[in-house]
Amino acid sequence: MHLAANTKISAILKANPAAIEAIAGISNHFEKLRNPLLRKILASRVSIADAARIGGCRVEDFYERLAPFGFTTVPVAVPESIAATPNAAAGKPEFLRKLSFESIISLDVREKIASGNDPFRLIMDAVNNLAAGKALLLINTFEPTPLLAILKKKGLSYFVETLSPELVHTYFWHNTTAKPPSEAVPQPGAAADFEDLLATYAGKVRRVDVRPLEMPQPMVTILRELEQLPSSEALYVLHKRVPQFLLPQLQERGFAVSIKEAGPGEVYLLIYKK
Repeated sequence: MHLAANTKISAILKANPAAIEAIAGISNHFEKLRNPLLRKILASRVSIADAARIGGCRVEDFYERLAPFGFTTVPVAVPESIAATPNAAAGKPEFLRKLSFESIISLDVREKIASGNDPFRLIMDAVNNLAAGKALLLINTFEPTPLLAILKKKGLSYFVETLSPELVHTYFWHNTTAKPPSEAVPQPGAAADFEDLLATYAGKVRRVDVRPLEMPQPMVTILRELEQLPSSEALYVLHKRVPQFLLPQLQERGFAVSIKEAGPGEVYLLIYKK
């Protein structure tokens, strides 16, 4: 495969998955590529030129590291405007380009996530109060993939702008042409059912503790465990909170969940196939 400054990282990894370690070794900024979920989100959006700017390295560093894997180089000049500015404004939807600064409501959830708190309710409150003709700018450290699915069902459009591996801007606004949502966000099962279900799956329960993990690792870990879970077994999860972002993902994958809130920072989930 020939490489150029505008070659997407996802194309490189598709051509040779072993290139993950080579790229991750160029800069510690690229270590997130080892995470399958974050790799899926970031790799398709970032070119070699983008990655070099983010990692503070040269485009040539990529060429040199990838040469042993059979990649060759095509010398293509990188336009100065692209090299200087990630995700140029021209790529934004027309609605956002025409929007005034005063019509964009910013919500930075990075500090809340860093302190171990779930920003779901805060985000939903902001969305519910979002007027037509305005946009909500969510500032985060990763693309909020589960949230996108939830808000799309509620009739909102979105645009994701990955400025760096540690800074993602996601814009939400009301789609006036969308049909009214017919599907609500699923609610967890009653706590009273928890013990009965646990008894039903006695001897067939896998356990995972995600309390020490930082977002989005709890959800990534749970979904990875569910991929390997036999249909006859259940997954017992120890969590710090009710994972609102996870619930619609479980529904889409055909899982049911019963939740028991044992106290502050102590939530138990029992996830099983419907």
